[in-house]
Amino acid sequence: MTELLAVAIGGAIGAVLRYLSGIILIRIMSRSDVINGTVFSNLLGCFLAGMALAWIANTAILSPEITLFLTVGILGSLTTFSTFALETYQLIGKETKPQLAAYLSLQLIAAFLLTAAGYWLIHTFGGL
Repeated sequence: MTELLAVAIGGAIGAVLRYLSGIILIRIMSRSDVINGTVFSNLLGCFLAGMALAWIANTAILSPEITLFLTVGILGSLTTFSTFALETYQLIGKETKPQLAAYLSLQLIAAFLLTAAGYWLIHTFGGL
């Protein structure tokens, strides 16, 4: 039961962070078909996931509940595959192939690179 509660609380926090990151990004930048709240949330989440993975893999400090709270809860809610799929579908219908290519590149390639960078950062400088 504590594991479900950890995921639920983390999920609520991640969902709020995702919502706020979209609002903040819109205020900082003008609307864009390529860089939006989904891109920002997914890339930030991937970077943080890489960091979390390195930290969790190299320490035995975190309990299973805290691990679920951080990974499934917060990071699972912060990032969103369903919105990524919806926005990709919308871009396909707009006949904006360069924007579609940029959006997909950011979401897929940059996300992978940021996950690796987060892992490397913690593994290299985290003293683990």
